[in-house]
Amino acid sequence: MPRRSPPVALLSALAALSGRCPAAVHAFAAPPPPRGCRGHHIAIAHRGDGSGPPRTSLHSTPFDLDLYDNPSDDGDDALDAASNPFAPSEGDDVDPAHPLAVHPDTRLVLGINKYSHDATLCAADAQTGEVLFAMSKERLTRRKHDGGNVASLVELCLEQLDLDVDNIERVVMNNHHHRILPFIEGNVDHMEWEEGLGINGGVEGGYTDEYNLLNEVEDKLELSHHLAHAYSAAAQCPFDKGMVVVMDGMGETYRTMKRALDCEDKTERAGKSYFDWREAESVYTFEKDGKDLSIKPVFKRFSEENTPPALYNHGFENMDSLGAVYSRASSHVFGDWNACGKVMGLAPWQGHVWDDESKGEALQLTTEAIDDPILEGALYDNEEGLRINRDRMMGLPFIARIDPDMFDDEGDMVRTKRYDFDDNDYVPPGSDADGNDGAAESASKQLPTKVALDAIGLASRVQTDLESVAMDFVNHFKEETGETNLCLAGGVALNSVLNGRLSRELGFENTYIPPYPGDDGIAVGCCAFGLYGSRFTQQNDPSDAPPLWNETLSPYLGPLPTNVEIKEAIAWASPWLDVEMVRDEGRRNDMVVKELTSGGVVAIYHGRSELGPRALGHRSILADPRKKGLVRFINEFVKKRESFRPFAPSCLAEEAGDWFDLGEHAASAGNNVSPYMSITAQVKDSKRDMIPAVTHVDGSSRLQTVTPEAEPKYHRLISAFFKATGVPLVLNTSFNTLKGEPIVETPRNAVRSFLSSMGTIEMLVMGDYVIRRKEANIRRLLGEEQMSGAMTPPSFPKRVGVVNYKTTFSAGLDGDDASSAAKTLVQMPDSPMHNEKDGGWFELLDDLEGQLLGVCDGTVGVNDIMTQFTAMMEEDNYDKITEADQLLFENIIRRLVRLYEQALISW
Repeated sequence: MPRRSPPVALLSALAALSGRCPAAVHAFAAPPPPRGCRGHHIAIAHRGDGSGPPRTSLHSTPFDLDLYDNPSDDGDDALDAASNPFAPSEGDDVDPAHPLAVHPDTRLVLGINKYSHDATLCAADAQTGEVLFAMSKERLTRRKHDGGNVASLVELCLEQLDLDVDNIERVVMNNHHHRILPFIEGNVDHMEWEEGLGINGGVEGGYTDEYNLLNEVEDKLELSHHLAHAYSAAAQCPFDKGMVVVMDGMGETYRTMKRALDCEDKTERAGKSYFDWREAESVYTFEKDGKDLSIKPVFKRFSEENTPPALYNHGFENMDSLGAVYSRASSHVFGDWNACGKVMGLAPWQGHVWDDESKGEALQLTTEAIDDPILEGALYDNEEGLRINRDRMMGLPFIARIDPDMFDDEGDMVRTKRYDFDDNDYVPPGSDADGNDGAAESASKQLPTKVALDAIGLASRVQTDLESVAMDFVNHFKEETGETNLCLAGGVALNSVLNGRLSRELGFENTYIPPYPGDDGIAVGCCAFGLYGSRFTQQNDPSDAPPLWNETLSPYLGPLPTNVEIKEAIAWASPWLDVEMVRDEGRRNDMVVKELTSGGVVAIYHGRSELGPRALGHRSILADPRKKGLVRFINEFVKKRESFRPFAPSCLAEEAGDWFDLGEHAASAGNNVSPYMSITAQVKDSKRDMIPAVTHVDGSSRLQTVTPEAEPKYHRLISAFFKATGVPLVLNTSFNTLKGEPIVETPRNAVRSFLSSMGTIEMLVMGDYVIRRKEANIRRLLGEEQMSGAMTPPSFPKRVGVVNYKTTFSAGLDGDDASSAAKTLVQMPDSPMHNEKDGGWFELLDDLEGQLLGVCDGTVGVNDIMTQFTAMMEEDNYDKITEADQLLFENIIRRLVRLYEQALISW
């Protein structure tokens, strides 16, 4: 019997169906006496071979380290960066295998944070001090805050620089949970045993790899946690003297630091705890003079481990540091100890009033304030100390609460997102922009649930208390030390609201916060100590030390993507991309501005990646700050997160003073007060209605100031937007659209994240390429596209790669009748949208979609597929198209379009 094909008229009618979805030695600063004692820190340096500490005399240095002689590597002289013939010059093609190649005789100092969260590496030229490479492990593994070994980081660093392990002269490292050299890497046989069993660090590949152990490097040190934080800020701040305040969740243990002393524990502190004590808050003063960086401890408070460290997360949630208590609130509200940024964003909603007309009468919702402090007292006071009330963070966590207002009258759960709510002046997506209209209906105004109101109260209380205690703490030591310049480090320094108040209200002339105040900055601090701390370890002649960093380090220290890698990533996903090469930067900027002002969302990917948690213009998603509807749209459809969360502006530094309250000393710094998005400022009253998408509910904004010197390309783009709109800033959020993933790193990461946005990101600008998502071309599929006056033949849809199927089945009982439901999922690792983090499983609509995926082998067209799926009719009825045929054909086309949009097939 001949094949039956749908008539041309039916094909034409269906061609309009697009179905687009919206889509070793260790150097420790030894502990002072309990609470607020002053004086020098004394420590003994231990050999990394486990032979124990030698008896040496005590030295009174800024850290009071005990020293021993260790022969240094002679090393060859490195070339000055300015005369390096191996460094790529602007506009030149770089070696695609070694894009950041340096002179082969370059000697490296590595700073490493390992075996803890936020594993990070920082590499510098041992002779010049220039930082050549820095990166966090999360960018490689695509797991936020990833820890463990650093084999992959070391290997990538050496590959980028075109060097070998033999080029590494010194390694300085930290792991604040326990020592590295004596407890882990001092016994490689035991590491191999752990690796064979898949336990402890051996659960992950690379544990015993040479790139992780670096056994060939003789000069190894371990640095205490807070001292590494202090170095990360003091070594690069733009002033010669000042005070460093380190506040985080937990640092080094007291016993670990005490053991660095070859003397008796006169304080008996360790004997007063069942477990141990950990660094909580520290204060240092510093001074730079020529090649000399002197850092002196002024104060250190230890927090007791109140519960066994063998418990979940080392018992962190029960510790008494500022960072740990704030993190406890994060766990209570969001179920994640490391979601403190969400707590900070939730707190300003306190006092907001919502109009509730859902029950046919005018009501108002607001949050009940918590009067009793959670944190209070003076950190520096031996008698009073810090007082903590955890009553509000006990019992069932908010993240586990299921309240009646999350259900409808029929008992169905309708509010699965506890913290999805908008402000009272809500503007739906699409209503103030030409684009994103499809999102408007599905994004109606949301009122807060009861648990959200309670969470707001808790967040506001803990934020207020953090500010009160920390402000008092910093001000006390400002008066005591007389210092007028402030550096902040440690995880608490990620709290941009607190940072803003410290910089504006305490009278400091300058405030510096590095782009990575959290534990990713530990690697930078360790590297700085490796460069400038040698005089305190007697490893080298101090006169051989490199020059101090004479300016703040660029945050753009990651791998350099080459044009070859960008082209390869585009080719990898070319069936789903419309690509235009635009070499002229001005024209590219004009295209971006046109897209932004029309309401579109644009992703920017260029140059080396940022170190730290903030996207600063190299891996960013941008939007028009004038369009408030984009707040809900980007949160819900692009970032797929809670709608209450605010967005940051990137603002031209020279214009920032006209739009934000920056404090009395801002003008002297050219208004460049927050180059790394570290400070929250109030938007000026007269400007708030002009930039509602980056103005939080309390009028605040987490600001990034951009200068032409630090980031010329990003400055030129914002300037083009300023010229077109009169607004000198853009909305900037990190370029990542997949849940749980960090900022994109590679060109492939960028393409995958762009495609996974399902069209909500209208444009991706990657290098010289302007990329849009290609819509499913049904006319080409059906052979109705005209090219050069002729009709093209039909296309044959083809699977991207091998497909794995999985069917799940559930059954229930409804009275005496059995009910069941089956779901079919597919996995295609070769798809550009495959997400390894969740296994990459994609749920199909029905069996028809699964069968279509099976027959799309690149050899059959729609006609052939219809023939296979259509029941054969009697010959005299062959030319008759039934309603069932038409419905089947429509369903086939719609499913093929859906499979195409999920990057499972192409044609």
